Amino acid sequence: MKLVYLDNNATTQVAPEVLEGILPFLHDKWGNPSSMHYFGGSVRKYIDRAREQVAALISADPSEIIFTSCGTESNNTFCATACEYYFGWIC
Repeated sequence: MKLVYLDNNATTQVAPEVLEGILPFLHDKWGNPSSMHYFGGSVRKYIDRAREQVAALISADPSEIIFTSCGTESNNTFCATACEYYFGWIC
């Protein structure tokens, strides 16, 4: 019997190339890139590179790219940014 998975809204299998790219950050390079210490700070260059790649992909400036940790944080960031940009409100 062939397996058919229909719940990709909840979770999706990670593509092999994504898994290969993220493994170093789950095993060797797991430091907080916002930290001031060397271990975390050494990871920052990878975040900066990813930001530049995403910006190039969508013709944006790297300073416009914000990485968040979840959907709720993304939604809140969008709402706060939109309110400030369109209405001058600081939320």
